[in-house]
Amino acid sequence: MRFQPTPLAALLVFAAPAIVSASTPSSDLIDLGCSEFNRYEELTPNDTLSLIVNVHNPEHAQGFLVVSAVDESFTHIGFDALIGQTLVIDGIERFEYSVNAFDYRAKVARGDGTDLNSDGNRDLDGNEYERTGAEILVPRFIAVPVAGPQSELILIGLSGGVAFDTTVDFLLYNDNEEVFSAEHTFNCWEKLKLTTVSNAFRSDFLYSTDHDDNESLGGREYGWFRMQGAIANSMSHQIADPSIAAVYIERVGPYSVADLPFEIGLADGSLLPRTPMGGFVPAAPAAVDPEGRIQRRQPGSLLLFPEFDSRGGHVTLITVTNTDPVESVHTHFVYYGKYGVI
Repeated sequence: MRFQPTPLAALLVFAAPAIVSASTPSSDLIDLGCSEFNRYEELTPNDTLSLIVNVHNPEHAQGFLVVSAVDESFTHIGFDALIGQTLVIDGIERFEYSVNAFDYRAKVARGDGTDLNSDGNRDLDGNEYERTGAEILVPRFIAVPVAGPQSELILIGLSGGVAFDTTVDFLLYNDNEEVFSAEHTFNCWEKLKLTTVSNAFRSDFLYSTDHDDNESLGGREYGWFRMQGAIANSMSHQIADPSIAAVYIERVGPYSVADLPFEIGLADGSLLPRTPMGGFVPAAPAAVDPEGRIQRRQPGSLLLFPEFDSRGGHVTLITVTNTDPVESVHTHFVYYGKYGVI
């Protein structure tokens, strides 16, 4: 077991708000367009590596991380033994939550290269790595109060790449099975308040609907929602039914929790093309299999960590573990920085 770097381990565990700088205002962030920062780490058998992101990656403030197995020549390979988790701490408010990485198994034999089409991308297409979810289901949301902390949603575009804006369709249901629709468009990665998607997530709106008075959580309105990529557009190409990844972060008073959502169906994805035509040659709409199923929480060859936050006052701890008891493996860390500090 390793923890890097040791001096900041004490900061993570023992830091009090007085010794952590104030959170960086959003006005002090610059859009980096999901630029890349690369690192490589070796994991010996049964090895686990925990690191603090703002030391491992000093260039980015917010974004997401992909860790994949590589060989000694840094070629991406099949090695279904990696597991991982993110821990996010807000040193000012003491909000904290952890969430597992999205795990994908390679579709090639162990040790074989995964880049079958030689395009330089890690394709979630059922040939290089497992396909990804076609529709995402969140089993509960607690209605957002008129004042106070808001629950949040992390969205990651998995079809097209950094040149594409992805529109997501939402269906949300109150406690009496009434349904309301919304949509939201984002580029590459975004962490947003629920009410940015729709005011239908607000408690005052849900109280105004035909809700069930006998169904509440301590007097709070609640419901559930589902989301699916509708379309992704670049300057020169369009993808129907694009793939997305998403994580819901629920905040109630001083408490925060997060977990991976449920997923149904299978669709193609790719990490992370940079051309206006996207990652498929020839570029084509993602092929959706509504009957497909994903098996999460198994060791994989590729891990998608949905968030890192290195703004002032925030600490993100990333853990990657090699569960193989015999073989070592090299790992490729690719940080996709959506935002940086001016």
